[in-house]
Amino acid sequence: MLKQRGLFISIFFTAILLFSGCKSKFEKLRLSNDKDLKLNKAFEFYEKGEYLKAQYLLEDLIGAVRMTKDAEKVYFYYAYTHYHLNNFSFASYYFKKFSETYPTGQYAEEALFKSADSFYKLSPNYRLTQEDTESAIEGLQIFINTYPYSEKVTDCNKRIDELRSKLELKAFDSAKGYFKRKRYKASAYTFGNLLINYPDTKEGEFIRYMVIKSTFKYAQQSILSKQVERFEETATLSQKFKKKYSNSKFIKEVESIQETANNKIKKIRNEY
Repeated sequence: MLKQRGLFISIFFTAILLFSGCKSKFEKLRLSNDKDLKLNKAFEFYEKGEYLKAQYLLEDLIGAVRMTKDAEKVYFYYAYTHYHLNNFSFASYYFKKFSETYPTGQYAEEALFKSADSFYKLSPNYRLTQEDTESAIEGLQIFINTYPYSEKVTDCNKRIDELRSKLELKAFDSAKGYFKRKRYKASAYTFGNLLINYPDTKEGEFIRYMVIKSTFKYAQQSILSKQVERFEETATLSQKFKKKYSNSKFIKEVESIQETANNKIKKIRNEY
């Protein structure tokens, strides 16, 4: 929210600087009823890279050219002015709306791609909320499904892999945070979900090791009536780990955890 507010303020003051020297001339152009003149000047400003001026004129023209041959181009370039001004939230919205309004138009493929690309550019550092990252993945997948033979598909797949790696890193960091704060149930659950959501993860060995540690710690924290069940889960996970990673650097610690878990189970059963 603060990021967008700062962007709006930046655009506002940029507009003041742009128009302060030639305000009357530009305002006369905006107030003109000569649609063709405004259209030509809008594209002229766009080609010169004066995107804010182009945006104002195109915005004025959207309603005026509706249902005409110019409507599609005006809307498409209007969306692009937001993109060039780094206002990617609006760019994504207008590109998506364009692709829905003109699904068979000449700009439809590029618009759908740019809608996803805008969210891709909004995707933040993995430590922050990843809503834009998820939206980017969704948008890129929609593009692939819609245009499976597009030359952009390879790039889309690479970006999806990159964004999924960011989500994996976010989840991995969250799981470690839960363990550090001694929230072992949440830690075991989050590490376990990593294996479900990212079955090809390179951190599989470490994640399974952490699931065992988290499950074991959670069992120790549990009330007596739940301990046998949870220590049994720890022992089972430990046995599976030993089979899968017989040469793991964690093997001795896992064996120790398994032995302790089994001893706890025997002690509880003998005493109660």
